Amino acid sequence: ETTIHLKYAYLERFVEENFYRTSLGSDYPIIDLRFTHGWPGILKSSYQYNKIDVSISDNIQVAPFGNLYYNFFGGKVYGTVPYQFLELMPGNELYYYNRYAFNLMKRFEFIADRYAGFNFEHNIGSGLFRYIPLTRKLKFRQFYSMKGVVGNLTPENKQLNFVGNYPFKSLDDNMYLELGTGI
Repeated sequence: ETTIHLKYAYLERFVEENFYRTSLGSDYPIIDLRFTHGWPGILKSSYQYNKIDVSISDNIQVAPFGNLYYNFFGGKVYGTVPYQFLELMPGNELYYYNRYAFNLMKRFEFIADRYAGFNFEHNIGSGLFRYIPLTRKLKFRQFYSMKGVVGNLTPENKQLNFVGNYPFKSLDDNMYLELGTGI
């Protein structure tokens, strides 16, 4: 497969070293566009497909209430392909929080060839904890998050992938939603 990745980040800042370049982000939304084409016949591959993914994200300072991160994403796979080439919803089976995954979803639980979703995370900082002496001394911070995705599989991709004891399922145009808070 071949992928073209375009990123637009107006006034993005970087820290550069000899071999590394680290992004410090931008004060404006960052737009990512990714197009992938699968070539049949190269290295014995037999699938031809096109995949388009788009994402818009930003980190906004909301003084004095901390910062707000948001991400809107979506995509589509054109073609009948095995589940490895479809969109695997990012699940998390570990015991710590992951900003970019659904924390109550298992890995490989849901697959889709059409999907759209969102991710909001509000880091409040010390918030209400600054008024309680013990929590102020412990430097507790609080945050809230909301994540959701909706997706579906075409009948052709269901027929190809849902055979035998498959470990995944389709969202069938239903919303998967997670609400969370943490300290």
